[in-house]
Amino acid sequence: MESCPNCGAPHDSPCPRGAQVRQHGNVILQGRYELLDLLGQGGMGTVYMARDLHLHSRPCVVKKLRDDFYREEDKQKAVAFFEREAGVLSKLQHPSIVHILDYFEENYDYFLVMDYVEGKDLHAILLERGQPFAESKVLSWSLQICDVLGYMHDHDPPVIYRDLKPSNIMLDVKDRVKLVDFGIARPVEEGQDNTHVVSAGFSPPEQYWGAADGRSDIYALGTTMFFLLTGQEPVALHPSAPRSAVTSISERTDLVVQRATSQDPSARYQSVDEMRQALLECSLPDRAGLLGQLGSHNKVVMAAALLALASAGILSYAFFDQALDWHGKQLKESERAKTKATREQAELKKRLSAYSRAVEANDQAIKEWSRMAKTSRQAKNEAQATDMAAQANGESDLTDPEGLLTQSSQHW
Repeated sequence: MESCPNCGAPHDSPCPRGAQVRQHGNVILQGRYELLDLLGQGGMGTVYMARDLHLHSRPCVVKKLRDDFYREEDKQKAVAFFEREAGVLSKLQHPSIVHILDYFEENYDYFLVMDYVEGKDLHAILLERGQPFAESKVLSWSLQICDVLGYMHDHDPPVIYRDLKPSNIMLDVKDRVKLVDFGIARPVEEGQDNTHVVSAGFSPPEQYWGAADGRSDIYALGTTMFFLLTGQEPVALHPSAPRSAVTSISERTDLVVQRATSQDPSARYQSVDEMRQALLECSLPDRAGLLGQLGSHNKVVMAAALLALASAGILSYAFFDQALDWHGKQLKESERAKTKATREQAELKKRLSAYSRAVEANDQAIKEWSRMAKTSRQAKNEAQATDMAAQANGESDLTDPEGLLTQSSQHW
């Protein structure tokens, strides 16, 4: 028995889903969208390259929800996710978010039609090149991602993406990022759900028990940066430190990733804007190699040098102000770091002193206990000797009341 060309199931009777219109062997949906090629397949569905026959064969992407669920309950949940993805995408309008064009049900199947993005996802690109990306490139992409995440988090109602990872970040031919696959994104107004949908290594701890907020997307951005900077998969439920794998990565970028991937949400950046500012400060030294060379000089010398270069047309005044402001922040951060280190050293000395006193007191207690135990043993031994002597004298009185034995021994 051959498989049905319409639904794929083996049966001789007419297909229960009805016949789909075909053109040149390709399936036509809604009499409009012609499926041309298979682009990929994931846990929730299949993605096809297609064209819109109503709009001059405009390229588009058709996403079909999988239909091989064993339980009706699982199917209903998947349909709910699919419909929510369509609803979320229909309300978001941003250059870095793939646009939805249509959503429909046909022959018991569910479909999403979206813009076609000419390009590849970052995961596939890294695997093809066989090496991690330059730090400056990763910082540039991360700033773009911050921009779109900030738009989503500031939306009314806010939208939490919850599935940020390299394979869901498309890069078009103009080096612009596009977020795809909003299958588990949700508006905050729907309240906390108990959906345990995670991507190992990229999802934060709180998402494993169904809790997520804007800081969860920040964590995923941090792990994504780690992957792009090192070419290594991030360790699940563990802070990421790219500098430990690639020593050429700047310390500032490494600290940003570490903070973003903190296991405690309260220790991460509390907003995308806060992380964006940190990334901007990371990218500044890359645009000013001379600034790094002058970093050892004092603020006055640096200001004079930058001003001279600016007047010569080498640097703009805008960059001069930005560089000077950055250097000022560096000095402040350095002073704060020194103060913190001094405070921590003082606290450590205090704890060591207290520990030493405790050890000394414990030693004294042990010595006193030993002395008392020794005295007690000596007293006990003396008491036992006295008792034995008294007992011996008593027995002598009973056996020789007249003292004859004593006199005889003296006589002998």
